[in-house]
Amino acid sequence: MRAGETIAIRKDLRDTVYAAYVHGPETIMRPTRAIIHLENLKHNIRSVQAWTAVHSPGPPTVRPKLCIAVKADAYGHGIVETARAAVECGTEYLAVATVDEAVQVREAGIALPLLLYSLPGTTEIPTVIAMRITPLVTDRAYVEALARESRAQGLRTSCHIKVDTGMGRIGCRPEDAIRLVEAVHSHPELRLEGISTHYPMADHEDERYTRDQTARFASLIEDLRTRGVDPGLVHASNSGGVLRFPEGYFDMVRPGILVYGYYPGSELDRPIDLKPVMEFRSKLVFVKNVAPGTAISYGHTWTSSRDTWIGTVPCGYADGYPRLLSNRAQVWIDGRRCPVVGAVCMDQFMIDLGPGPPPERYTDVILFGPQQDNGGATPPDAAELATLCETIPYEITCSLSKRVPRIFTGELE
Repeated sequence: MRAGETIAIRKDLRDTVYAAYVHGPETIMRPTRAIIHLENLKHNIRSVQAWTAVHSPGPPTVRPKLCIAVKADAYGHGIVETARAAVECGTEYLAVATVDEAVQVREAGIALPLLLYSLPGTTEIPTVIAMRITPLVTDRAYVEALARESRAQGLRTSCHIKVDTGMGRIGCRPEDAIRLVEAVHSHPELRLEGISTHYPMADHEDERYTRDQTARFASLIEDLRTRGVDPGLVHASNSGGVLRFPEGYFDMVRPGILVYGYYPGSELDRPIDLKPVMEFRSKLVFVKNVAPGTAISYGHTWTSSRDTWIGTVPCGYADGYPRLLSNRAQVWIDGRRCPVVGAVCMDQFMIDLGPGPPPERYTDVILFGPQQDNGGATPPDAAELATLCETIPYEITCSLSKRVPRIFTGELE
């Protein structure tokens, strides 16, 4: 084919193929895909609800409200589908990190209160107001900007004050909280709906810092009430707080990684029955027999010590399978684990299938996911891969790229 030439494609075939990609993912599907088990997500949400209801220091019939974090595309799981499942489970609030994430939720028709955890750019503030997004206010300048835009749009905006009691990220100092409350109350276009803080150490073995932090925050809330200020919805607990610090439940808890099936720290007990929601799966697309001394992949970091079968999996670090897993990780295929050998490439990696008869070509390969009920070896989960990469499960699930199709299982009830 020469430069400038075009390829003629039969229109009927082109339309059929395109329709299959857009409307029929089971008809034409890239071998590498992420299966999102919505039934596991709902199980985890209900498990958290049950846990907080039992452990809440309040009346036994009252559990704290639940705010589910769906930021970062719901930790890689799909923001809209995850948000809908959370709504079905009776979640009272959702939370995002960026304005465009909030827009996705609103455009999906989800009207649940929506917290914006991070600070928007100045050009995004009109969208915050128009889309009825609830900002966490941190300083007087932000309050003034929200009030001006709310007035311009003829709307009243609910907001929550964010207090920095030890995270060191965003939020006012506790001693400045009353002045920020007064700033909000000075604008009829704004409504103080709540006040919050965040735990940086709730997933660590030493409990002292979080208990002290909770006491400082509770003292601030009491001081506001003594001054005649209704703080509204009070909230502090992330996943670690949900697990370990009932005194920090206040009026609402904000679990993140728990609802996606993982614990926030390796030091913690595992008292809640959780099920990983994401399954990262591909297929065996090529198999070859190699002799002893055969080197595999870039840099020849692995060399076969025996006659063995090497399989190729069409997934790589561009898909979110970290290069750090080279010569470290295992995958699950045909009911057993096989090691990743050689360097993980951008789009492919290799596995050692052993000297015996290899699995058939196009056999499914599970890179990580929920346990399989087969009585034998189980697939790795995101926590295992995170340990190998010296990171956290959050980063593993968030790293799956957009070119990996998401397939959602389970019908919303």
